[in-house]
Amino acid sequence: MNEERLKITEAKILAFLEALSKMDMVEIKKGGKYKVISNSGTDEPMITDGEFFGYTILGEEGALVFKIEGNNPGLRLIPVSNLIAIEFGLDEIVTEKKNSKPKETVNYIS
Repeated sequence: MNEERLKITEAKILAFLEALSKMDMVEIKKGGKYKVISNSGTDEPMITDGEFFGYTILGEEGALVFKIEGNNPGLRLIPVSNLIAIEFGLDEIVTEKKNSKPKETVNYIS
């Protein structure tokens, strides 16, 4: 039984890698459900199961915002530097980026 499960997992990984090779970028979708593993203040990592809500700035760095439910519903901000992994299903996240618009140049003047 473990060999069968391993073959299924291996097939999913190969399909995912093939899809990634055809992508310009992998992006998470607003409203999608994800499992995020991140560093916490303890030796154990923090696991967040929630709906992706968006991006924000926390201090001077970017953070992901997740809507969480359960015992303490609310929003959780996870600094990008604390991310260890984001788990997702292949159908939930992988989208092909369209390069229909030319890249815009941004100039900052101070």
